[in-house]
Order: sequence, then C-alpha cells, then structure tokens
Amino acid sequence: MSKKLEIHIKLLQNAPKHFAQVASWHHQECERQGLQSTLATRQQRLLLHVQNDVIPKTIIITQGRHLIGCVSLVNYTYRVDTSVLIPRNSAAVWLSNLFVVENKRKQGFGNLLIEAAKKYAGDFGAEELWLSAVEYTDYYEKRDWEIMRRTRLGGRQVNVMRVAVSSN
Repeated sequence: MSKKLEIHIKLLQNAPKHFAQVASWHHQECERQGLQSTLATRQQRLLLHVQNDVIPKTIIITQGRHLIGCVSLVNYTYRVDTSVLIPRNSAAVWLSNLFVVENKRKQGFGNLLIEAAKKYAGDFGAEELWLSAVEYTDYYEKRDWEIMRRTRLGGRQVNVMRVAVSSN
C-alpha cells in the first residue's frame, strides 16, 4: 500500500531552496512563448517576489519534498484604449506564471495554486484578479474567469480575463 505524499502550498520566500527551479520555469515559459528573456532577468525579477512587500509574490506547491508547481501575483498597469473596464493607472493584481510539472497536470494542482493566489490577494484587499492568456482560455473560463477583452500584447493575440476574489 503506497502512502499519499503530503501537499504543501507556501510562499516562495518561505522556501528559498526552490528559487532557482522557479526562475528556470519562468524563463522556459518566456522562451516557449517567444518572449525575449534571459535566466538572469528572470532571477532578478523573481528576487522582488521574496521581499517583504505584499505583491509581487510567488506561491509554490510541493508534494512530499518535490516542487511541482508555482503561480505568481504581480502588479501591472495595463494601458490600452478600451471601452471595457481594465485597470489603468492602478495597482491591479495579475495572476502570472501558473505552472505545474507535466507529470502532475490534470490532477487539481493548478486549481489549488489559483485558489491560494485568490486567497492571498483577497486577504490583502484585492477584489479581483486579472490575467492575460494566449492559451488555456477554456481552462480559466471553467474556473469562473471572464474574458474582458481580446487584444494584442507583445505581438501576440491575448485574452485579458478577470475573476472576482472574495476577501475574508
């Protein structure tokens, strides 16, 4: 009989041994999307996620002692001329870099990360989360994210989406 490995969700700043792996995942994803990036740039940006500020933050998920995924919360100012209300000139909270290792996908770990991100953001007063999705729009729509605008960002067609966050 196999023992089920414990799942832990925590802030990356509380598990610094996983920093290099998370930076590598972020870099690989940027390269996969055709974005200009270097591992050093990803590491530098990720350093901001382990400071004492509320946002940006990266949340990780482990199973046993193995890191299996991450998600980040960041502040962006999204400037676009639109009739759809998209946060402009404000500190809107965006979900970014949702990643689960391939052999652990479709097992609910992404959902756990999204829910942890929503809780973290809600605990600090955010009323909604935003994201831009090139792919996986259906995944987010099944989780109550709503497409607010289709636009081009960085030369790519993206869906700008949002979801309500319930604060405690």
